[in-house]
Amino acid sequence: MKKILVLFSALFINFYLNAQVKEGFTVPQNPKIGLSLSGGGAKGFAHIGVLKVLDSLGVKVDYISGTSMGAIVGGLYASGYTGKEIEKIVMETDFYTIIANEKTRKETTFFDKSVDKYILNIPVKNGKINVLPKAISTGQKNIYLLKELFKNVSTIDDFSKLPIPFMCIATNLESGKIEIFEKGDLVSSIMASSAFPSLMDPVIINDSLYIDGAMTVNYPSKPLKDKGIDVVIGVDLSQGLANRQNLQSAIDILNQVIDFGIQKETKNQYHYTDINIHPDLTGMSATSYDAKAAILDSGYVEAKKYTETLSLLPKRKTDLLRVPLNSIYSNVYKIDSLILENNHIFGKNYVQGKMNLRVPSLQTYGSINKMIDRLYATNNYRLINYDITQQEDRNYLKLNVTEEDTRFFLKFGLHYDEVFKTGLLLNATAKRLLFRNSTVSLDVVVGDKPRYYLNYFIDNGYIPGFGVYASGMTLYLMDIDANVYEKWNWFRNEAFIQSVWRDKYAIGGGISHDYYESKLISESNYSNAHNFINPYVFIKTDTQDNTSFPTKGLFLYAEGKVLDLLNDEQEGRTVQLKIVSQINFPLNSWFTYRLGLFGGVTVGEELSPYYHYRIGGIFEQNMGNLFKFEGYEFGQLYSKNMLIAANTFQFNFYKNYFFDANLSIGNLFNDIKVDDILHITESSAGITAGYKSPFGQIKFNYSKSLNRNNNIFSVILGHWF
Repeated sequence: MKKILVLFSALFINFYLNAQVKEGFTVPQNPKIGLSLSGGGAKGFAHIGVLKVLDSLGVKVDYISGTSMGAIVGGLYASGYTGKEIEKIVMETDFYTIIANEKTRKETTFFDKSVDKYILNIPVKNGKINVLPKAISTGQKNIYLLKELFKNVSTIDDFSKLPIPFMCIATNLESGKIEIFEKGDLVSSIMASSAFPSLMDPVIINDSLYIDGAMTVNYPSKPLKDKGIDVVIGVDLSQGLANRQNLQSAIDILNQVIDFGIQKETKNQYHYTDINIHPDLTGMSATSYDAKAAILDSGYVEAKKYTETLSLLPKRKTDLLRVPLNSIYSNVYKIDSLILENNHIFGKNYVQGKMNLRVPSLQTYGSINKMIDRLYATNNYRLINYDITQQEDRNYLKLNVTEEDTRFFLKFGLHYDEVFKTGLLLNATAKRLLFRNSTVSLDVVVGDKPRYYLNYFIDNGYIPGFGVYASGMTLYLMDIDANVYEKWNWFRNEAFIQSVWRDKYAIGGGISHDYYESKLISESNYSNAHNFINPYVFIKTDTQDNTSFPTKGLFLYAEGKVLDLLNDEQEGRTVQLKIVSQINFPLNSWFTYRLGLFGGVTVGEELSPYYHYRIGGIFEQNMGNLFKFEGYEFGQLYSKNMLIAANTFQFNFYKNYFFDANLSIGNLFNDIKVDDILHITESSAGITAGYKSPFGQIKFNYSKSLNRNNNIFSVILGHWF
């Protein structure tokens, strides 16, 4: 009876199959079925369509091999996910964000947020300038995603013990030889297999460097035959070599050269592939991540052509639940201690403090990812990999870190606005100067309005840190006719201490020295020079997702300051209280309401003109008691007290294109009386068209005072500085 079935199968296959089935192929008795998934970047989503067909037919897969994206999809399938579950994961994942690997601004340190204004960052290491990075991404975002997805098999280090035995292919960067990963850390192995050169940094495993397996074997069918697999189902994503019409850039030519070897080796792997499923991916490329649905469907459509053939293969048991194995681990983990590996610069206390990790504590993979993201955002690490391990009834969070050992950086920026005009920003930054947790940054702006900023801070996290700040600039105050009527030279020096409160607030205090001198535009020499010593306290936070076009988050800076402390001639003391806040309310994916509240109050009789609250102009830099107010010239109006409410309606109408409508109201008053406070003295309206470019914002603004004869057109280009 068995012989009759085998003969029938052979005749059936020969009748129905085209050239994509190996010549002379028959289904043997009790065959072992292998699945070979090739690499191809975004084209690898076609694998999911094939898996959905295999699931619908109940085909029993005994072994999986994968390269690059095939390793990712194959690893998920081997770990217990179904085709439909993998489809859901892929459709909900923003792969462009993962590849970009941008640090989450919300988790970035306060210091780094204050210097977030550069368009070019050049590391200087061992006296050499490194203009080009190793790759676009270090792979940190990949770790967050893959650790979450593979959490329920995280304790399995022998891939043959997965629900379906698995192996993935990588290339040793130093020897150029193939590496087949069958044991070890599953996430690291898959990342090594998919580390495409220039797109992602090489992955270090056991002190060896690995890159994408496509550089050696992109279609890993032979490794399955070497395991004794009888029938290999392969999914080939290759589309052949490009013609001259499609070789128009350096990238196109580089990819073509890489494809020479890949195409040759793929044809060799055909000898070991029994059923070769080759989806039609015309027009698709390795970076077509916005065509996920179409690519997935192409794999499904192509696999459906093999339904009758695939139906002849053995079926898995219907009572076999293909779900992740680990019953010890659940969604919540008790972390008893932290283990730190491969660290040479920063110790366990620093790491634990930056992560705000309390032990013992209950954590999820999501919360661990957020804590590690906070540590990664310090810019002191290139990559942070982790595992949750169990030893003697205790759970350990084990971090394997690759520290950023570059200490010196040259940075550049470019900006234009109507207040400071054109400026070229030159920056030198040094890490670990005098103290291990310290950063010093010097900005020099050359252009129409030269200025400088110096920041030095020792960041101790929750333990108070110490900082020094200095700046110098010339301010040009303008009248209603946009004419400069007064010029100030302003130099500020500060020393302060700062600590972190409740993860997202910085609190502290210090003492500042301000030096002012001024002259009217008709005068030739500066006069009214004065030195001020001002002790102050502050609290600040910035959880906005973007500085130029925020859609969510809060910005807050509140300050209390005693003015001119060492002046014995004044009667009593003058105190100023100031608040600058901005709250973003995302009403949907394309519409954000932004409420800006600004206030300044003076308590005391004597107040220097330098400390009057002044409004007017569009700017985001911290300039003491000058506040932005659309429809008015820079510093046009002033008083001892001020209250402002700015209402902005932001529309993200297409990709990185924005349109804003603003209505601002303000009250400037000298006496703190109820009648004076509950009053509106100034108001304005404005509209802005903007574009978020890789080099910073591009904005065109028209604003008008509703109280005065002001009509102002403003252009803003680049990050604020």
